[in-house]
Amino acid sequence: MNKYLYKITFLLLTSFTVVSCSDFLDVAPQDKILEDQAYSSEAGVQNVHNGLYLQLATNNLYGRQLTMDAVEILGQQYNMSGSHVKNKISTYSYEESLSKNTFAGIWQSAFTTVLSANKFLESIEEHPEVISAEKAAILKGEAIAIRAMIHFDMLRMYGPIYKVAPADPSIPYYDAAVTVNKPLLPAQDVIAKIIADLDAAIVLLAKDPILTTGRYIGSTEFDSNPYYSVNRGQRMNILAVKCLKARVLLYAGDKTGAYAVATEVINFVKGQPVITWTPFLEATNTSNPDRIFSSENFFALSDQTLYIEQKALFDSSLDDFNIYAPMLSRINAVFESNDNDYRSLPSWKIPISGGKTQKTFFKYEDVTDKTKLFRFQIPMFKLSELYLIAAETAPVPADGIAFLNTLRFNRGLTNLAATAVLATEITKEYRKEFIGEGQLFFYYKRINSTAIPNGSASSGNVTMNAVKYVVPLPESEVNFQN
Repeated sequence: MNKYLYKITFLLLTSFTVVSCSDFLDVAPQDKILEDQAYSSEAGVQNVHNGLYLQLATNNLYGRQLTMDAVEILGQQYNMSGSHVKNKISTYSYEESLSKNTFAGIWQSAFTTVLSANKFLESIEEHPEVISAEKAAILKGEAIAIRAMIHFDMLRMYGPIYKVAPADPSIPYYDAAVTVNKPLLPAQDVIAKIIADLDAAIVLLAKDPILTTGRYIGSTEFDSNPYYSVNRGQRMNILAVKCLKARVLLYAGDKTGAYAVATEVINFVKGQPVITWTPFLEATNTSNPDRIFSSENFFALSDQTLYIEQKALFDSSLDDFNIYAPMLSRINAVFESNDNDYRSLPSWKIPISGGKTQKTFFKYEDVTDKTKLFRFQIPMFKLSELYLIAAETAPVPADGIAFLNTLRFNRGLTNLAATAVLATEITKEYRKEFIGEGQLFFYYKRINSTAIPNGSASSGNVTMNAVKYVVPLPESEVNFQN
């Protein structure tokens, strides 16, 4: 981690605190004064904490690159053939300048946010008088979970194929606000630290209001302060943390552990109003389609620039060298030419303007009713993934088929035959379920698939190997390690 990151944290603090130049004392470091002022009130603590989510929603992270852009291109979700501006990323040409800059930007923003989370955790410990221990537990649990989530995604992108080489060097792990680079750890050691952080977050979030009042409605549990109880579905709440833990355990090959966590959460939400399957009429509503299945999302990131990104990447007015769109034959193959699938028709349509003859992506298009709670939301952890994890890890194959059939039923599809090949059907559902959410490439890497459908050709596959699956570390990190 480079020293310039502290300057970024300093700027983050200044964005939440307005002070006069005359207030500064020459004998105290400027950043320390700003920190003390930021943590001098409960509102200040909340502002800094909310800044972590603002960082998560930036273009280099989950506002674009890690959900609908670079990581989806690696997963061959779009046609990037010929002179397309992102062709070099789609062909895994990591040494080209565009690729280098893109993945260096992701790395930089990721560890800047990790540093901010660590600085927040240290500072809130230094100012225990500002908020109660119960409130601090909620905020600390979220910050630790954010730290774990970012490290995990950096491991999935820049680390080795875990199934093949868990002991290989991968990425550093930062669990303190330091200004010096840390050494690369074996991937299995990073996983251990991620799981330790998630377990710590789960303990801190034991009284998470989402367990009793749901994802949006507030309560009086924390002195009627809405910051701690309202909109829990847009924060790293305890259910989202457990979803992440199930994802991590599966990535690490611990199927027993992944199954236990996934089914724990599945069983909790059954019969609860916290998380419910999104009905067909809401998902396919003509004016206000809920294309992200918002009622199923444990954590959906709020991104106020979402519709700007939708137009920049998917708008039908874009020329063929700039639009992110699949070949018609490819998207039809993904949905098996079945528009009864709730995920197909609302999100994939041939536009009425722009001259495009192929289907384009409408998942993040705005809706007519501006009061809809799901506006500006990007899914991060959702119920369908838990059913896919449970299906893959179920001790009895028939149970796996049953979990998969539950997901299919809630997407308008018929049940699979008892003789269906479970692994094949799971792959099909990953291809349908997570478009624009950044999970498919990581799924292929986790199972070490040797070939994936070529998004830039009407047929055929891309041969995959470690050279393509492992994004090289940025030169700044490599130079330090050397």
